[in-house]
Amino acid sequence: MAKDLRTYLNQLERTCPDELMRVSGKISSHLEATTFLRKLELEGKAPMTIFQRPTALNGSESAYPLIFNAFSTRKKFCAALDMDMADYKMPLSLELKRRFANRIPPVAVSASEAPVKEVILTGENAGFDQLPIPKHHEHDGGPYVLGGAVVTRDPDSGAYNLAMIRIHVKDNKMAAIHAEPHHHTGMNIKKYGERGQKAPIAVVIGHHPGFFLGSCWEGPYGTEEFEIAGAALGESVRLVPSETWGDKLMVPADAEMVLECEVDWNDRIEEGPVGEHTRHYKNYKGGQIIQQLDPKLTPLAITHRRDAYYQSLFIGHAEHCLLGSIPKEAVIFEKVRATCPGIQAVHMTPGGCGRYICYLSLKQRVGGEARDAMMAAFVCDWHLKYVIAVDEDVDVFNDSEVLWALATRTQPDRATFVIPGAMGATVDPTVDSRTKISAKMGIDCTKPYGVPFSEVCEVPLDLLKTMRIEDYM
Repeated sequence: MAKDLRTYLNQLERTCPDELMRVSGKISSHLEATTFLRKLELEGKAPMTIFQRPTALNGSESAYPLIFNAFSTRKKFCAALDMDMADYKMPLSLELKRRFANRIPPVAVSASEAPVKEVILTGENAGFDQLPIPKHHEHDGGPYVLGGAVVTRDPDSGAYNLAMIRIHVKDNKMAAIHAEPHHHTGMNIKKYGERGQKAPIAVVIGHHPGFFLGSCWEGPYGTEEFEIAGAALGESVRLVPSETWGDKLMVPADAEMVLECEVDWNDRIEEGPVGEHTRHYKNYKGGQIIQQLDPKLTPLAITHRRDAYYQSLFIGHAEHCLLGSIPKEAVIFEKVRATCPGIQAVHMTPGGCGRYICYLSLKQRVGGEARDAMMAAFVCDWHLKYVIAVDEDVDVFNDSEVLWALATRTQPDRATFVIPGAMGATVDPTVDSRTKISAKMGIDCTKPYGVPFSEVCEVPLDLLKTMRIEDYM
């Protein structure tokens, strides 16, 4: 059986049922569902939540249950990748790194073999009104399709690209897609626009977490990213011709739902505001909306399973952070290792929104290697604003441990360096959206190499490793 959202649900029910919650009462997709999630979050809970009776965009009760928090804990990703739950720290990222190195080509199947083709809607029936598309935050400009993987194709090479891109729904047949020209999705759409054509795209709603981990991989433009998604899944992504363009744009056969749309790069409409992964608005400041224009998107066809789920993503919260950060840890580890073979672990911290603060655990060979490793990390990912290097005895998945190293192994005038005038993320509220310029800071919290340093006071580590508390009770 091909891996899909349902095989993942079965995994959670079997291995960690406390990570799954079904909500049977009626709930509005307009702010109420996300308020429910925020309430849980403030109580320290983030289960995968299935709202069984959400409202649709038109206010009626939707036929599609609404899913959030599919990616809200590292342990859920372990379940998805068939790993031991105890391996939720660096082994999780290393497993993803291993998979990314072994790409698996997709396979084509017929429409009769594709669950996503059980229901086909075209023309006026292919609109947003019947879907439980949420409005997430109080000052959002409207409902947003989030958590869907956008499929585009380079019109020159034919290479497929996958990316998690936000879509602002304006009415039943119109939306704006936030496709920036320096992102691969935007580059593909722009190529069509420069030829006076509308770009064909597909939005994949609901699939196995492995597929979405592959969709968040960041690498060279022109890579066949269905192969990357297959690598993360551990099996070929099954593809089927789209209804609108046939085999010129193939779509995942095992998705819950696929929205086939066209995008006009040269027709711009207002997009936003919307809360970002920073838990700030990009274009809502001081109570005033800063206008932003993005390409217009029109839905042409919707295909889905008969009993389809509608999967969304709680933007700016745990699942958004983790889905973006774990693939980054895998990529940064691999690239930093070329500079520093002693790299032990990489962690993109939740407090850094999974994008801006990176911890590196190192076993240095020579003095100065920590700085080289930090600079290599900055080159890996332009989102990064702070990189902190620590010794291998510091657990980078524990903020208190890293802060302990910062407090006891550094002097500010010797431990830091700043790189000015680098490219930053425009959603970072400290970055000027016009210039996109950001500074970067490295903080070396490693002990001085080759110099005697105060020893750490610790209990016997062999006893600590073998001791079982229950033996003493």
